Amino acid sequence: MSSWVGLSVAVPLGLGLYASFGALRSGASEWHARLRRPRYNPPHSVLMPIFALILTLEGIAAYLVSNEMMLAQHTPEFVAVRAGQLGLGFYWLQLTFLIFWPALLAFGPSLKLALANVTVAMLFQLAAMVEFFRLTVAGGMLMLLCFFVVSALTAWNAALIQTRGGLLPL
Repeated sequence: MSSWVGLSVAVPLGLGLYASFGALRSGASEWHARLRRPRYNPPHSVLMPIFALILTLEGIAAYLVSNEMMLAQHTPEFVAVRAGQLGLGFYWLQLTFLIFWPALLAFGPSLKLALANVTVAMLFQLAAMVEFFRLTVAGGMLMLLCFFVVSALTAWNAALIQTRGGLLPL
């Protein structure tokens, strides 16, 4: 089973870092430096490690859930298998949206599109977290931690729009 841990972490981490590497390279640093930012703006150098941490923790949570599903298949716990399938489906959907967020944020047509993207990712992440909690508390807690971080990134994205004079309802 140890190879599944590596695969569960390597796939989302590899995809996320590959997709965000171009968005967070030095050209994006210049974009980030020119941007009017809110007071609690994180330094550009910590965005990639935060993103890597989120994807790693989510990969571990997905492994824990898939491991519980494998154990549940040997028992008559159909509910656990169904929760795992739903949870992993929501997990892959939120991962798809989350992977494209850095590129949309740095080079996308607008910050509002990046905000819509990360909001959809956060909603799928919430659904995945609920299903993960039905199977394993550890997987649900990891997703909860990631949900808080993605919520903070979503608030930061909204604050970027607000400081640029975008019209967000208060």
